[in-house]
Amino acid sequence: MAAPPNDSVDVAARTFLLGCVAYAGDYAKLREVLRPGRDMYLPELSPADAAPFLQGREGSAWARPDAGVTLALLNPDETCIVFVRKVATDALFRRLQADLRSGLGKSFTVRAAGEETKGAMRSRFIDLIPSGAYREELIRLYTVEPAGMRVILTTSETANPDLQAIITLGARSP
Repeated sequence: MAAPPNDSVDVAARTFLLGCVAYAGDYAKLREVLRPGRDMYLPELSPADAAPFLQGREGSAWARPDAGVTLALLNPDETCIVFVRKVATDALFRRLQADLRSGLGKSFTVRAAGEETKGAMRSRFIDLIPSGAYREELIRLYTVEPAGMRVILTTSETANPDLQAIITLGARSP
């Protein structure tokens, strides 16, 4: 497998999509593919180096230091977060939207869902709403309208000089 490019937009978007999104609901399997010799191998950080990314919670973190990208899995709620040290934040948002549409467009409607600003922090939202045959299958299985997921890109140019972007995936409110 060829080494990914050092471009932080590319590495961050790919890490989020191939990690957090692709393994949503099965982060135990994601932990396996992050191991040495596996498809998504990333070096695991020591507990001391992982601590700033875990924010006092239990979990693990893996990094691509050359690209300034760190993936963290927090326990017990199995939250997956990608941290990006230095990145063109608007380019990262556009890339996430395009990659989500490209990768999930057959099963989800991918749409920008607004933004909010709090001080130096800006959060932009992308909703992933089940559609087509996938939506119908979910309704058949669970007998309710599926809410879908929400990607949140939180960025700041000034809040922390060592961190410009945080990407998370969570449940979307219906």
